[in-house]
Parts: sequence; structure tokens; C-alpha cells
Amino acid sequence: TLGKAIDQLYSTPERDKFRTRLEPGAETGTTEIYISHRGMIEIFTNEGKDSTIWQPRPADPELEAEMLRRLMVRLGTEDARARNMLTAAPSEPRAKLQRSADGSSKLEMQEAFDRAWRRVGLALDRVGFTVEDRDRSKGFYYVRYVDPGIDNKKKDGDKGLIAKLMFWRSDTPNAATDTKIQYRIHVKAEGEASTVRVMTPEGGVDQSESAKKILSLLFDQLK
Repeated sequence: TLGKAIDQLYSTPERDKFRTRLEPGAETGTTEIYISHRGMIEIFTNEGKDSTIWQPRPADPELEAEMLRRLMVRLGTEDARARNMLTAAPSEPRAKLQRSADGSSKLEMQEAFDRAWRRVGLALDRVGFTVEDRDRSKGFYYVRYVDPGIDNKKKDGDKGLIAKLMFWRSDTPNAATDTKIQYRIHVKAEGEASTVRVMTPEGGVDQSESAKKILSLLFDQLK
């Protein structure tokens, strides 16, 4: 009630954002729907508890499943059937992070290309990458990424209290000041399995520390 009456004086210590991704289904004429979650939590910065900051919190698979269930019901599925259809996470690991002698890294996924492609897209959403373009025929996602902690500190210095809390509202891009680097995530079929690498614009394997961090972030979501 207070939040509706005086929005400026009311807030909760958590914020949630959901992204919906549509991909062509494995069977002709079908569509697969994926929902990914990102969250922020407000924490105190000192013992006096008079100052707080917002920082990212881990994705919540249970929230994702609940939002997907509600969407299924909204689209016409009976509630009991929707609950039964939700796929349980497999117990066996599905991805391995490998590092070669030359210093490069890659992800090995024990899944065929079609499913690996869709799961990598979902992982990119969960981590917070902005997918600017994709080429499924060549296996490329063209993405940009900025560390959420750094990005939010920058925004906090430029915006008021209410704007700081509304992290789900996208800013209007500014081509003149946007220095975020674009990365090329390559998903490649390897028989019945698939590999994921970060590639340079010239087509070689990216061996930078940033590329290794990107693969580590994806591995946390895909393993």
C-alpha cells in the first residue's frame, strides 16, 4: 500500500529481471521458449547500516521454472501438465572447460549442435551479455558485455535514487561513447558433441584474459 501511495519512499532489497528467448524447435513447425533470470540485491556497506549498494545476485532456476510454468498456463496448458513438463536438471555434467598448451580455452559440451546452440544462447542471457547479432548457420553469437559491478557504479554516479533502483530499464545507447567490446562466441559441432570458443574478429581463437573469463562465466551456466 505504501509503495503505491508514495513510490519514492518505498523499496524492497531485491530486484528481478526476466528475459524470454524464442528458438526454432527440434521438430519442424515448433518453437522452444526459454526464460532466464537476473537479479540484484541491496546490501549494507558498513556496520552502521547507513549506506547501501546494489550488486548482482546469482540466477535463480526456481524462479525461471515458475515464470515458465505461468507462461505455459497462460498459453493454454493445464497447470498440472505444465508442472510435469518442466524439465529437471540432469545430474551428469554436460560441459567441461579445457585449456590447451598454447594458452587458449574452449568449452566441450556433450550435446549435439542444435541443443548446444540454444543452451549457449540461454547462458548468455543469464550472464548478462547483450546479443547484438547471431548467425546460426556459422555458429556465431556476436555479443557485448560489461561487468555488472562496474556498470552499476558508473550509473550510480550519474543518476538519482529512484533511477539507481530501476536497473531493469535499459539506457539509450550512445554510439559516440559506447566503448564496450564486441566478442564472437563460436559454437561448433564435433560429431555428437559441440565446442564453444571465443574468436577474434580476424577469425583466430581469442587467447586474451577476457576470453578466458567469458568462457568461465558460460561454463558456470552450462556445466
